[in-house]
Amino acid sequence: MKFLHLLSSEASQSIGLHCRRDHSNSTADGFSSPGLKPTESSNLRFRGWNNQMFETDSLLEPYVLKDECKIQDGSWHQSHFFFHTQESHQLPIVDIVEIPTPGPNVQRHIEVGPVCFL
Repeated sequence: MKFLHLLSSEASQSIGLHCRRDHSNSTADGFSSPGLKPTESSNLRFRGWNNQMFETDSLLEPYVLKDECKIQDGSWHQSHFFFHTQESHQLPIVDIVEIPTPGPNVQRHIEVGPVCFL
């Protein structure tokens, strides 16, 4: 990994959160899609390779490409987060911090995409 970090000037990665819920708790409440930037505070945070946190209201905000996990109709929905940085040592994402504990009618699946080092 260190070799890739040394040879790269930037990196990007995507993470998908698949969710199905029947009640009002949302995992992506702090992120919304207008302008592809988060707009509210949230406890959902992502830890990068160098332990820096990607979170709302910080320099390392994840872009939200799609945010459907707020829909509570019992069907599967998705939220997609995109990370791009010019400091390649910040990726890959190694942990998702403070995901709310799911209730009895909530199912989740996390899909971690590959890191593209440029």
